[in-house]
Amino acid sequence: MVRTVQASVPVVSPEASFADALRLAIARRGLALNRIRTHLADRGLHVGVATLSTWQSGRRVPREDSRATVTALEELLEVPPGWLTVRIPPPRTETQPYAVVDYAEALSRMLDRLRRDAHGRLRNVTVLEEVRIDAQRSAYLRRVCQSVVAVQPVDRLIIAHQGEAGCDAERLTLRAESGCRTGRVARSPEAGALLGELLLDRVLAVGETAVVRYEIEDRNKLPATDYQRFSEWDGMHYVLEVQFDRAALPVRVHELRRRHTSGPNLVQRDLMLTPDGRVHVIEPSAPSGTVGIAWEWD
Repeated sequence: MVRTVQASVPVVSPEASFADALRLAIARRGLALNRIRTHLADRGLHVGVATLSTWQSGRRVPREDSRATVTALEELLEVPPGWLTVRIPPPRTETQPYAVVDYAEALSRMLDRLRRDAHGRLRNVTVLEEVRIDAQRSAYLRRVCQSVVAVQPVDRLIIAHQGEAGCDAERLTLRAESGCRTGRVARSPEAGALLGELLLDRVLAVGETAVVRYEIEDRNKLPATDYQRFSEWDGMHYVLEVQFDRAALPVRVHELRRRHTSGPNLVQRDLMLTPDGRVHVIEPSAPSGTVGIAWEWD
């Protein structure tokens, strides 16, 4: 289904609160709160008129488990994706950057070598990712199409990648394909990882979006047994496809979902390879943590 957004979006300042933006969007559409509640219920999202009223007045803001409701509100009120979501204040307790991965300290040090103030200024809307595995069982290429929305003014996207154990970080290469250009890249020899900048075509104001395409090549030729995409924030729509070389197919493949890269797997679901050696997972609204695919070789 193609979503149509009206051209006339309510005019609010980039600093406008969630309550102000919601109130203006509701007034523009001329919908009563009980009518909005009914529309949301038709989509399987149950929220009371009292809750909508407190959101609109600013007495309360949506919690993390209400993100799907806010996304549905954006569609119902005919505003761009992320227009309301980006105005939800972050949780009051801040964690260290990249806390969901076990090489967070290395990433934090690399971030200091790039631009720490760029971290957290964007949220992923949709990520489409392809990982290619060659006949030597190496994950030699990641191809990514990523749409983002600004939660603060921003001109760059920070990309992280870690190779397999024993990886030489100098053999990892980040390449911009479209919607951006490659900026500075920092590497961590001890973690076998890189952190790189993708410089956007323009500075994004709060609520503005961008689509970028890039790839990461890994020339280490080390066997891989899984791939995980991590996210520090909830709500990313994520599609991961792994393409195996038909000369080297795994004997078992299953889904990965974790709160932390080294934590326990939260799901137990085997995946089926296609005849040409592909497998995928789709997560419409990923929570913070990781989503991925693991496999076993014979």
